[in-house]
Amino acid sequence: MYSTFTKVRLLGAVILAFVFVTGVYAANSGGGGGSGGRAAANKLIVGDSIFALSGAIRSDLQSDLNENVNSAAKSGCQMIGGNNICSSRSAVPAQYAGASKTGIKTIIMDGGGNDFLLGNVCPALTVAACQQSIQAIEEAISTLAARMHSDGMTKIVFLGYYNGSGATQLRAINDYNCDLKASTYPAQGITYVETRPSFAGRESQLLNSDGIHPNAQGSRVLTDLIKPNL
Repeated sequence: MYSTFTKVRLLGAVILAFVFVTGVYAANSGGGGGSGGRAAANKLIVGDSIFALSGAIRSDLQSDLNENVNSAAKSGCQMIGGNNICSSRSAVPAQYAGASKTGIKTIIMDGGGNDFLLGNVCPALTVAACQQSIQAIEEAISTLAARMHSDGMTKIVFLGYYNGSGATQLRAINDYNCDLKASTYPAQGITYVETRPSFAGRESQLLNSDGIHPNAQGSRVLTDLIKPNL
């Protein structure tokens, strides 16, 4: 289970997410029309605070692509269920369901990290103890991807989680889950974006002081990993 130090560190990250969540979510939501000389949006982001806390990935994509990118991502949200920061009404599948799909053909997403960080999904933070929870999350992602394809989405890009400098108990779970995603997502029509090598050994350079969320430089690294897959 979490050590006292890890619990305190995660609580700080949770409080940080809570402080920013309302304003960031509003800022990251958007209509599909073109603005500021950019083309109308055909891409939608759904997911958690990797996208929503600063909004930098969305901003970088809009600037680089010279087009609007819509976002329904919200900090603290899980793939399954909810918590005190993000209710089940804003879980990742609900974000997609509630977002306008007008003109949208590409989905950029993540999800599942908060199911472990902000929930009690398995009795101990080991791969063996979390197998059932990992499978449930992957089934939820598979079901959501199938719905996206049925809605006419031509590209689904899933941003994998890097290993943060905090919550070291989650490293083995994340490594297992990322390897599982890389091997199973192509058959589901999901493009998996590997992020772990780009952050390994550079955590202090690319992450905020909470050891979890990307800073501006880290968000730029993630943007550059996403772009070739769009």
